[in-house]
Amino acid sequence: MKLFRLILPATLMVLALSTAAHAFFGFGGKYETVQPQGETIRIKAADITPTAKFYAIRDGGTEIRFFVVKGPDGTPRAALDACDVCWREGKGYRQEGPNMVCENCGMVFNTARINEVRGGCNPHPLERTMDGGDLLLRVAELKAGAKYFATAK
Repeated sequence: MKLFRLILPATLMVLALSTAAHAFFGFGGKYETVQPQGETIRIKAADITPTAKFYAIRDGGTEIRFFVVKGPDGTPRAALDACDVCWREGKGYRQEGPNMVCENCGMVFNTARINEVRGGCNPHPLERTMDGGDLLLRVAELKAGAKYFATAK
């Protein structure tokens, strides 16, 4: 019983500290940081699902954010987590079912439209190629998108 009285408070303390660290430092946030492999970013086939997965790379002091999602037609889609209109707000998109929703203006885009429709509030498309089921993105194109994040709120 004494051991239980010692372990329970210690366990609660660890949980409280880890929760505070998560909130303060952003551990487990929306974006998974990925590292380039040469001139490309490789997203494994197993990670391309109908549920959008959000990634980020760093270019100097700028975090460039993007997402990858499998459209309803089975095609992998990739776009910056920003658009040509609302990017200054720095809010990006969230997913609701098969749609991506602009966090700033509320516009809704079916994932089948990503990479097909450009401009306006559509997610800014990223050219992608496939290699054995994996999705490849060019680092140079991602870095060109840094302008959407450098001065965002």
